[in-house]
Amino acid sequence: MVSFRFCIYLLCAALLLIGNRAAAEVSPPEGVPDDAERVTVGSPYVNIYTGPGRGYPIFHVAEYGQEMWLLKRRTDWIKVYLHRNKTGWVRVADLDEIYGADGELVRVHLPDFRDVNAQNFHLGFTYGDFAGADSMGVNLGYRFTANLSAELRATQAVGNFSDSQTYQVAVLHQPFPRWKLSPYFMLGAGVNITSPNATIVATEDRQDTAMLTGLGVKAYLFRRFALRAEYANHYLLTSRDENQEIVEWKLGFDVYL
Repeated sequence: MVSFRFCIYLLCAALLLIGNRAAAEVSPPEGVPDDAERVTVGSPYVNIYTGPGRGYPIFHVAEYGQEMWLLKRRTDWIKVYLHRNKTGWVRVADLDEIYGADGELVRVHLPDFRDVNAQNFHLGFTYGDFAGADSMGVNLGYRFTANLSAELRATQAVGNFSDSQTYQVAVLHQPFPRWKLSPYFMLGAGVNITSPNATIVATEDRQDTAMLTGLGVKAYLFRRFALRAEYANHYLLTSRDENQEIVEWKLGFDVYL
C-alpha cells in the first residue's frame, strides 16, 4: 500500500513542476505582441534610452535579474518593454548577457555585411578604362534572390578621337553571396552610341547593339556599402564589315537601399 507521506511527496513534486512550467510560459503584458521574446538581464546593468541613438538620454537602468521583452529592431538598436509600462531602446552591443525563459544565453547578432541580403535595391558608381578612354558609370540594381540580381547600367566614355555612351541591362549571378569577398558573373545587352570628335569633316554618330559578358568581385565593408572591381567585354554588332570588341576595366562602389 502506498504510504500517505509518499502521496504528499508526489503531489508536491507535481505542483512544483507545474509552477516552473507556468513561470517559463508567462504571457506578455497587455500591449506587448505575443511573439515578443522575454529575456532576463544577466549583466550588472543595461542602459535604456528614450530613442534608438546615442543622442537620446538614458531614462532607466535595467539591473541584473530584471525581465524585459524584445519588441523590434532598428539597425543596431532594439526596442524593449519593461514592467510598469516602460518602453525604451537598448544597444545590441549591450545585450551580450541576456537569458531566455529556458535559462539559455540569447545571442543578438550585430549588423554586418550579411544584412545586404535583406536589401533589394542598390545604387552604384564606377570609374575605369573603356578601350583607352576614361569612363564613368552608374548602375541601379535589384536583387531577385540571394544569388541573382539585375542591373540597369549607363556608361559615359571620353576619348581623344570619340566619345561614347553605353546603356545596358545585365543579369548578375553571385555563387557565394554570403562571402565577404564575393565574385560574380554577368551577361547583358544594350546599345552603344559613338560620337566621333571630328573638327574638319562632318561625321555622324553611330548606334550599335552591344552584347556584354564579364566578371567581377564585390568586397562588403559595411552593412550597406561594398566596393566592386569589374572586367567587362563589350561586343558591338555594327553595320560595317567587322564587328568590334571593347574591353573595359572599372572600379566603384555600391550602396544598398
